[in-house]
Amino acid sequence: MKKTRYILCLIATVCMSQNVCAQYDTDYSDDLGLYYDEDEPEDTLPPHKEYKNMLYAQYSSSRYLFRGATPKLKFQEIAVGYARIVQVQEKTPLFVDAGIQMKYSHSKGDAAHQNASYDLLSFRIPINVSYKWYPSRTRDIALAPFVGVNARALATAREKLNGTKNNLMDEDKANTTGVHWEWGQVGWQAGLRFWFKQFTVGAVYGRDFHDKSKLPRLHECSVTAGYCF
Repeated sequence: MKKTRYILCLIATVCMSQNVCAQYDTDYSDDLGLYYDEDEPEDTLPPHKEYKNMLYAQYSSSRYLFRGATPKLKFQEIAVGYARIVQVQEKTPLFVDAGIQMKYSHSKGDAAHQNASYDLLSFRIPINVSYKWYPSRTRDIALAPFVGVNARALATAREKLNGTKNNLMDEDKANTTGVHWEWGQVGWQAGLRFWFKQFTVGAVYGRDFHDKSKLPRLHECSVTAGYCF
């Protein structure tokens, strides 16, 4: 009888100790904030938004090329622009953007051009196709190579020589470049943009399509910074 009573007491003690340990483990895990994979929801990605509008500023170091032995002109250019961004397919990070850009260009000239200075105001309509690659799980960071075409129109093109201003697009007046400047050109560009949330920076190289009948021809290297909304 004593032996049976001893066995029952031992079994009860073991069961009580297991319940206490289990309760302690649960409370301790909750206090430390420990989580397990099976407790997490299946879709843990934060919401992500692709912005449809971009305002940007651009700085360019450009060369304007002429026919024959006429030396090229180097320009420093600043521009501001707006682009509308459209995602081609919802599940594919392929985008098309189109907009308008206004650019001011200035050159101090050189001895080859009689030290004349040049001021240009132009408008451009660029159209680009880009593909975004997201290296981060949250997709806050993206790299987007792009390529596109553009149409460019000169609003004003002025040469200043010895205090006298001259319209470079006037066919009836000579200028130090030796050519009549065309008011319209078509070209292409390619580059890479880096995105961080709503902000973007990029580098672009572009040039006019080769057309001997339209001068001068533009070659440019640019950096851009933009804000999306």
